[in-house]
Amino acid sequence: MPRTLDRIARAAVSVLILALIAGLPVEALSETPVEVTPHQEETVAPYVARVYFDAKAKDGSDSYFEILKDGKRVYEQKAKTKGEKFFIGTMYKDDPDAGMVKMGMDITGAGQPDLVISEYTGSANCCLLFQIFEIGPTFKKLGTIDAEFGDSGPHFVHPDKDSKVTGLAIEIHDWTFANWNTDFADSPAPKVILRFSDNAYRVAPDLMRAPVLSASDLAARAAEVKSYAPSAKGGTWPHAKVSPQLWGTMLDLIYSGHADDAWKFLDDAWPPSLQGKDAFASDFRAQLAKSKYWPTVEAMNTAKASS
Repeated sequence: MPRTLDRIARAAVSVLILALIAGLPVEALSETPVEVTPHQEETVAPYVARVYFDAKAKDGSDSYFEILKDGKRVYEQKAKTKGEKFFIGTMYKDDPDAGMVKMGMDITGAGQPDLVISEYTGSANCCLLFQIFEIGPTFKKLGTIDAEFGDSGPHFVHPDKDSKVTGLAIEIHDWTFANWNTDFADSPAPKVILRFSDNAYRVAPDLMRAPVLSASDLAARAAEVKSYAPSAKGGTWPHAKVSPQLWGTMLDLIYSGHADDAWKFLDDAWPPSLQGKDAFASDFRAQLAKSKYWPTVEAMNTAKASS
């Protein structure tokens, strides 16, 4: 009887093992793991950048990128949302900026080769980020530039020839006023220029300053705001219809260092048929204060006023 029980026990164990093996995925039984081929790969020795995307799923849920140095992975980032994709350099190879940010070029002006990874999150009208890495003797991530809605840029630009800035500046837009009292398509987004300074990308007021718009240009814009058809119905802000050209022009002036002219434009362009100009000014200031760039932009205008 003991021998019989022993045989039964061994048989039961064998059946259990077979059952467990049958439940395992094929990859677990294979001695060689399934190799996923990157859909984009570039090399600047000793670094290799690879971007992966699940072509079968087509939703980006398995997309990721990795950076290797001397064959060893030094960085990896996986997609967090469906539809997310990564690109080495710019999203499109025919992008005018593509040749400026090839892997290994000195993007920051620090004298070291760099790598730009573009990250598209896949949401409607949104969003584009730049991951920037230094790939010299020391590997390090230099920063993430959140360009938010990519409809108006972003762009890598050469600073003015008279500027002391070396490397490339990054031109993006401040979307704090997206969908503010208008639809997204008509939402103004003032230009912001960043440069690499003190080991980080920072707003560069000296690159953002520009001559004030001409008197004729401002007069034409004011006339356009006053003749905005929906304003003819009258009313009081915020229920009255006001052309987004009003705060779009104000933002252009403020973000180029001409805040005083922006408030003068408000007085000149406010439709006479509408009430609530002071309430508009208060709401505008409150929205402007929500911008992460506002402290620097405000200081830029204050510095000009005191000079």
